[in-house]
Amino acid sequence: MSARARVDSKGRILIPKSLRELAGIREGDEVLVNVEGGKVVIEKAGDPWRELAELLGDLTFDRSLRRLAEDAAKKEIREKFAS
Repeated sequence: MSARARVDSKGRILIPKSLRELAGIREGDEVLVNVEGGKVVIEKAGDPWRELAELLGDLTFDRSLRRLAEDAAKKEIREKFAS
């Protein structure tokens, strides 16, 4: 499905409701915006805490190691959004 949208003077676009619903994007959600093959691709960002939990699985470790893992995950997410 596709739809037309206009870019305003500040570079913003409105994602049509039908496309937001199809993508599961709701008010307040974060999205990733990338350029792939000359096309702008917008996708719903994953929940970094859920992704961290899935990555770590059932590992049990002390608070200092958990804090290091969380800090590393946050850094990776910030770098992903910055590029």
